[in-house]
Amino acid sequence: MGMREGYRFPAMLLSAIALVSLGASPKLNDLDRRLDNLCDRLKGRMGYCLKVLNTGETIGHREDERFPSASTIKTGVMLEAIRQVEEGKLKWTDKKPVPATREASMWSYHFKDGTTPNLDGWVNLMVTVSDNTATMVVRDWLGTMNVNRRLEQLGLPNTKILGNAPESEKLVRRLRTQFGMGMTTPKEMNRLLELIYRGQAASTAGCEKMIRILSHQYWDDWIGGSVPPGILCASKSGAINRSRSDTAIVFGPNPYILTIYTDSQKDQRWTSENEGDNAIIRIAGLVWNTLNPKMPYSPPAGYEKFVPTGGGVE
Repeated sequence: MGMREGYRFPAMLLSAIALVSLGASPKLNDLDRRLDNLCDRLKGRMGYCLKVLNTGETIGHREDERFPSASTIKTGVMLEAIRQVEEGKLKWTDKKPVPATREASMWSYHFKDGTTPNLDGWVNLMVTVSDNTATMVVRDWLGTMNVNRRLEQLGLPNTKILGNAPESEKLVRRLRTQFGMGMTTPKEMNRLLELIYRGQAASTAGCEKMIRILSHQYWDDWIGGSVPPGILCASKSGAINRSRSDTAIVFGPNPYILTIYTDSQKDQRWTSENEGDNAIIRIAGLVWNTLNPKMPYSPPAGYEKFVPTGGGVE
C-alpha cells in the first residue's frame, strides 16, 4: 500500500477497522519483552504504548502511569484550536500579536515587536518547530481549562496542559509544580492520536489538518528518524531536563501509533548522547523493523551530522 493511500486511512477505513484492542500476537509478545527490557534499563522511569492500527493489537509498559508531557501536550492544544474554529468561536485567520513577555524559543521569541501572526501561523509554529512563545499565545487565547475540558470529554482525564490556570483551579496549579508544562500517560496520548487518525477527535477536515501539521515536524530525529524517509510520520516530541518523549502515527505498510515517555532521568545532558534520547531511538527502530520486516531500515552512516539543532539562534 502506498503512502498516499495510507494517508486516507482516517476517512476511508473508519467503518472497516474494529476499534477494540486484540490480544497481542507471538511476534508482538516478543517485541513487548524486548521493549520492556529497554525501558527497565533506563536510569529513570520509562513507558510506552504501541497500537497496531490494522489489527488493534496493543502492547505497553507503564502505559497507565502519568509522565511529564513536555511539548507533546501541544497536540491537545492544537486540537482545541481546530475545534474552536469548527464551532465558530475563532477563525483560522484571526490574529494575535507577539507578546511583550516571551518564552525562550528559537523562532517567535525573535520576532519584531508588533508582529501579528494569525491562528494558522501560531498553531503551526507551536507544533512543527515546538515554539514555546507560540504555545503560550495559543494556550492563553483558547483558555487552559477549555483545552483540558475538551480532553476530558474525549476520555483523557490524565492529559492536561498545566500553564496559566485560573487561581480557582488549585489541582491544575499543583500538578504544574509536579509535571511542568503538561502531563499525560502513554496510553492516553496514544488514544488521542488514534482519535485524530480515525477522524473522531474533530471533523474529517479538522483531523486531516492536524495530521498534515504533525507531518511537518522539524524535530524528526527520534521516531521520525527511525523510519524510511518515504514513510509519512505524523509526530510530536517533547523534552525537559528530566524527561524525553515522542509520539507518532506511522503510516507504513503496517501502520501503527507509538508513544514513548521517560521521567526522572539521571542523564539530563542536552546532547545526542542523552540516554533517554537513545532509548527512544532504539525502541522506535525495533518497532518499525518488527512490524515492517519487508522494509527494514536503520539510519545511514553520517546521519548524526544532520540532526535538528534548533537553527542555532540564541
